[in-house]
Amino acid sequence: MKSAIAMFFFSFLFFTFSSCEDDNPASSDDFASEWIRSAENPVLRDLIPAENYEGAGDPHVFFDEDGSLKMIYSGDANGVISIKLAEGTSLTEWEKKGALLFEVGPSGKDISKETSFYRKSFDGKHQIYYIGYADEDSYEAEIYLAEADNLTGPYMQMENPVVPRGNIAGKEVYLMTSPSVVEYEGKLYMTFLGWNDSPDKVTEVWVLGAISDDDGYTWTDFQVVDTRIGMEGQVTKVSENEFVSVRTGTYGDREAIYYATSSSPFGPWDESPQPILVQEDSSLEKDEIIAPQITIDPVTGEEYLFYTGADHQSGWWIMLAEKR
Repeated sequence: MKSAIAMFFFSFLFFTFSSCEDDNPASSDDFASEWIRSAENPVLRDLIPAENYEGAGDPHVFFDEDGSLKMIYSGDANGVISIKLAEGTSLTEWEKKGALLFEVGPSGKDISKETSFYRKSFDGKHQIYYIGYADEDSYEAEIYLAEADNLTGPYMQMENPVVPRGNIAGKEVYLMTSPSVVEYEGKLYMTFLGWNDSPDKVTEVWVLGAISDDDGYTWTDFQVVDTRIGMEGQVTKVSENEFVSVRTGTYGDREAIYYATSSSPFGPWDESPQPILVQEDSSLEKDEIIAPQITIDPVTGEEYLFYTGADHQSGWWIMLAEKR
């Protein structure tokens, strides 16, 4: 078993490969946006003491039923990439609560876990969708579901992946990542990324979708969709007929985060040609700005952008930006 650093290296390979060809080629030096980074960045660090390295990525930030801020993210737990929990007293102040999902599930294949997405089920269960894989070299990731009666667990991991590898919507999917699950017209809609090969051989990545009518336990109607989640972005529901998605792409010679809107989870999506954030030269974003997600305050309607910044020599951490 390799360290958590190796997992993030595989993410780097993917992000390098899948720069979107329709991104704006303009110079990033001329970029201007209404979004501004928090002066408190990074808002969450998570040290891996044995490696003298920081590992916190793939944030999914949400308000619970009491209006409290929660975050699940990918991080190290005893040398294994796991799903961890943090609680926020504000958007910029977070207390780490430890790992929620770190044990190997009944399948025996989800040794490492990442790119998680939380939802509260229709019957009140706390559900976490995530990708799991047994070996970081082959990276044969599939989508799993775990659920609990309480947010803090303990979680019951399903015996088999809810979306296994194989032929999906006519595509031979070697691995998958980045599930988002949102409710629309009484059903659940999942979007995720499928790769055609392992990280060192991948030549094609698809955005795929599926629908569930049994609270997310089984998925059907797999299809290629237009959802703008490329490079580990997420979909957020604003209202019954309003959704936003964010993704990492390129802008000039740098990475950037793009913002899109739609009236349904599978699109069509209207994406702004200009990004909302472009990678800076600071050590916090020296090598990456990835895994973006929009969180919406249920009281004020304000939108917040959480994402991962990285310096490959030092680690990965959770960042925040908001509208001016």
